Amino acid sequence: MIKILCLIVVFSLGVFSVLGIAANAPELTACGIVTGAEAQTFIGSPLDVKESAKVPTAEGASSYTSVCSYLGRGENFQEMLTASRVLDITLHFLDTADATAQIYDNSFELYRQKINSPDLPFTNATITPITGFGDKAFLLEAVTDTKTGYRSALIVFYKGRVAGSVAAWNKPKSSVETTKTVLKHILSKLP
Repeated sequence: MIKILCLIVVFSLGVFSVLGIAANAPELTACGIVTGAEAQTFIGSPLDVKESAKVPTAEGASSYTSVCSYLGRGENFQEMLTASRVLDITLHFLDTADATAQIYDNSFELYRQKINSPDLPFTNATITPITGFGDKAFLLEAVTDTKTGYRSALIVFYKGRVAGSVAAWNKPKSSVETTKTVLKHILSKLP
């Protein structure tokens, strides 16, 4: 009987210790998922960074948005579309997978309606659903730098309880391939 009680106590302590560690684990942020060193690997260096680590949202009690933008040193964050090197990540950490699916669907519909608007800062936009990037994803490509004709890429995706978007480029390299590489890295670090 004493052996059984000891086993129950040891088992309980082990379970509660693991739960305590998980509960105290830091919440993910965009700049935590793609560090400065990793960003330099993807788009070159040196870089400046701008971050909104954890902004609460109305989608649920523990929901938040995290934004991380890397830009070539000395370039203007207000003119990111024409910058030579960019890695821009927005992640929405929500309480349910249904909420992330809804954000994705709303984003798809919004971009689909707006890609031909004359008010947008880009031209010749196309939207293509893509597979292999989370539960669902689409690629938005457009000419964002009219001086050079460079086509930038943005991938909007969701995986489980995380929805987001990623844009990455290091001109003149393909923005699509760079963005896909960064998104694969991000997805590998998400729950």
